Amino acid sequence: MNARFSVDPVIEQNSIFIKNLGLSTIYLKNDKENPWFILVPRKAGAVELIDLNHEEQTMLMEEITIVSEFLKSHYRPHKMNVGSLGNIVTQLHIHVIARNPSDRAWPGPIWGTPTTQEFDHNELENIKSNFEEFLN
Repeated sequence: MNARFSVDPVIEQNSIFIKNLGLSTIYLKNDKENPWFILVPRKAGAVELIDLNHEEQTMLMEEITIVSEFLKSHYRPHKMNVGSLGNIVTQLHIHVIARNPSDRAWPGPIWGTPTTQEFDHNELENIKSNFEEFLN
């Protein structure tokens, strides 16, 4: 999409690459308790939603919907949290998080709470496979 684009190292360090969609690179936060996807639009220099043109904003919303529907169908969360903070990582990225009343931060924000359970290799491969199947 953009030759100068790269993903912030903090996102790459704290999550697992899942797939490239039309606009966004999709990552999974390694948090088994709260399945948590991160969408990073592949547009160099994008910090805020307003840095995307109308077509890109529409595409991003479609991709947020896809990820949300996947999480809803596979994890049946009580609530889906969708947000873009960018206080630590300023690069535009969207969090889509499956939340439940039993999670470690409920009903407060999950950001900044330490992960207590990580996915094992087989679980990660299953999530990638399930997401790929969901797209088809």
